[in-house]
Amino acid sequence: MHARGPHGPLSPALPLASSVLMLLMSSLWLVGAGPSLVLAPELLLDPWQVHRLLTHVLGHTALPGLLLSLLLLPTLGWQQECHLGTLRFLHASALLALASGLLAVLLAGLGVSGAAGSCGYMPVHLAMLAGEGHHPRRPRGALPPWLPPWLLLVLTPLLSSEPPFLQLLCGLLAGLAYAAGAFRWLEPSERRLQALQEGVLCGTLAGVLAPEAPSHPGQPGGAACHPSCRTEASHPWTALCSLP
Repeated sequence: MHARGPHGPLSPALPLASSVLMLLMSSLWLVGAGPSLVLAPELLLDPWQVHRLLTHVLGHTALPGLLLSLLLLPTLGWQQECHLGTLRFLHASALLALASGLLAVLLAGLGVSGAAGSCGYMPVHLAMLAGEGHHPRRPRGALPPWLPPWLLLVLTPLLSSEPPFLQLLCGLLAGLAYAAGAFRWLEPSERRLQALQEGVLCGTLAGVLAPEAPSHPGQPGGAACHPSCRTEASHPWTALCSLP
């Protein structure tokens, strides 16, 4: 994935969702919001705290855990986002964060200590790695596709105490379930994704080009939609990166 620079040569472009996630996690760490996002099962009885099932992956209470999450986003997240597309990457990340959180709370409710009570993005990294086999066009690497998530599961507790091992395991199990198609009924269709991509792209370009672009005949006051909204809507990063 590349974007053209002002003088014609190709220059790298950052994936939007992964970059925003890095900025958001760093900002939450700097303001000390990690403890308010901890996945604590006893707090989930309050309806105003249900957001922790999803947002616990964004908060960190230990610096090594934050640094590890930030390191793996450009290492893994950028490649995954470029491969899946921004919208599908965001959908899969949110779905796997929720699934790993629910599984951790379920184990904690069954009396398994250490299954919840912490936060961090590592369970999503593990789930995304384990779930990559779900995509039929996943690029093959030097290692067997099943090996990297298990290696990461073993190495992470050696580098950081956050999240706990059982919560990491919940993320890996959620990813394996995703790879097996357990959440297939929750995935958006290609038609819906294309419609969302067209809407986001056309809305962005219309806002940028509105002062210059003439309106279509019979549509007074409306900005013309850029042709790339229609011709490259199925590849949002290709369309965005091809803009001058």
